[in-house]
Amino acid sequence: MSEPPEIITTPVEGQAGSSMFQESWSFLEDVKVGRSPQPRLDCYLLPLLVAGFFVLQLDHSNISNALTDTITEDLGITNNDLMFAGVVIAEIPSNLILRRGTIALTQSWCTNTHSFLATRFLIGAFEGGYIPGGQYMLALFYTREELASRTAIFYLDNYAATATGSLIAAGVMNMGGTGGLSGWQWLSAVEEIITLVVFLALVAFLPRSPGHTAPIHGLFDFFSPRERQILRARIMADDKTKGADKAQITLKTLAYALTYYSLWLHMLLNVVALAPKGGLQLHGPKIIKSLGFSRTNANLLNAVSSVLVIVLSCTISFASDRTHWRGPWCIVVFSWSIIFAGVLYGLPTGSDKWAHYAIFTLLSGGNALAQGLDDAWVSINAVNPSKRSIDLVMVVMGSSLGAIVGNQLFRDDDAPKYARAFCHFTR
Repeated sequence: MSEPPEIITTPVEGQAGSSMFQESWSFLEDVKVGRSPQPRLDCYLLPLLVAGFFVLQLDHSNISNALTDTITEDLGITNNDLMFAGVVIAEIPSNLILRRGTIALTQSWCTNTHSFLATRFLIGAFEGGYIPGGQYMLALFYTREELASRTAIFYLDNYAATATGSLIAAGVMNMGGTGGLSGWQWLSAVEEIITLVVFLALVAFLPRSPGHTAPIHGLFDFFSPRERQILRARIMADDKTKGADKAQITLKTLAYALTYYSLWLHMLLNVVALAPKGGLQLHGPKIIKSLGFSRTNANLLNAVSSVLVIVLSCTISFASDRTHWRGPWCIVVFSWSIIFAGVLYGLPTGSDKWAHYAIFTLLSGGNALAQGLDDAWVSINAVNPSKRSIDLVMVVMGSSLGAIVGNQLFRDDDAPKYARAFCHFTR
């Protein structure tokens, strides 16, 4: 006679804020007979978070594409002005807040350096908390063995948006002169309208937690009560600290979390991982254009590295989940960046432009892969929801700092080849 299915008891919020324990079906038994809600969760939660990251990256990547147009001449800005300090400052106060779009739309009407810098700072302030907020949502709904692969999927649209943004830019910037606007202004307007649409979708559909899967307005719920029990039970069986729907962050918990030296090492890892990406992403189309390609072709060719990133990111992340290794795979991807940065630095002047482009694409396609691994590593090892929230904010701040550092390696006096920047990547 077969053994009866395991019974898991999980707290379910009742009426008037009271709590009671109800028996739930074993999620293991439901998986065996194909009744697990996880496939629905993958098709519901992941696309929402991915779409949000997609438009976030569109907001950032449109500047790199605009650099192939007349934005620097129109606004009187330099490469050294292109920083995203607002993103770093906003990480902690903006965590779990999904705000975006309207400020970025006003960028289309910027006419000078001051208005441009003001809008870029506000974009960073309003969008800064999305990445740690999205990571926190993934940690709420997925087990430790699932997290690295889902984190990779979350970051895929970061890379896909760079590729798509380049394709959009190649077409939209040909509208320059229409309606009295430059091509880069039309690019900002089109991409930020997409951002506003996705923001409304997040407000309308994003679930709150495994135990409360209805969106914030509470008008509907795509999961049945039984499915909510299963979602909560599988998370509790994996990590009981995830039972709380909300992270209670106080000054005491913040100070306690910051005393862990390992957190600062994880933050430093993301700084190093994102330093190459920050500069390459921003200046990639311009570097390719300097090799002798047209503006349109430079934007199109820049999309290839993003496709390569998607392939490598999926491969590394699924291998990480399968082997349960995080650190060794980080070493592998760092080695990739060092090798191809060294090759690019060593290419003699006058080399074939296609050979130069191929090495540049391999470098761009293999950098920053450690970021997703590091974020999943931190989330998996967090001892409670409060520390997980703080840790994710800190490592994402490291990513933003790395992007700023990387951008500053690409100086105007080193353009257009940026040999010193590629030399720094190998150190």
